[in-house]
Amino acid sequence: MKSFLLFIAFLCAVTLSSSSTLSVTNAANAVKKERAVMKFNQPVKLMGLTLKGEYLFVHDDAAMARGEACTFVYKGIAEIPDKLVVSFHCTPVPRARVANFTVRTLLTAPGQYEVTEFQFGGSTESHMVPVRQNAAYVTIAQVN
Repeated sequence: MKSFLLFIAFLCAVTLSSSSTLSVTNAANAVKKERAVMKFNQPVKLMGLTLKGEYLFVHDDAAMARGEACTFVYKGIAEIPDKLVVSFHCTPVPRARVANFTVRTLLTAPGQYEVTEFQFGGSTESHMVPVRQNAAYVTIAQVN
């Protein structure tokens, strides 16, 4: 009888440890990569570069958690390495939820806007662009 009770206790302990492992695994899977395309009809500056046309913004939560460059901006609508314009480590900022992908800009001179942050639709977290290139992990690429 004692061995039966020990077996039941062991079985309960294994079951409880399995469910806690499952929740940790689910939390790890919650790390995501978000993507959105923005079309700039007028030129805007981003990290010293001028953007005009369609650009894909990609944010990688796993890279951000590791302290690496987590934001990637590509010319066009696809993640093509040759079309990478800039990558950097953003700063997350809490904001009100937005319905659609939103890019916030700052008027730096008459008719000249600079991207300061972006936020994915449905999210309550915005991603600020670093003010100085040497203050972040920034890679700037030339687009042909």
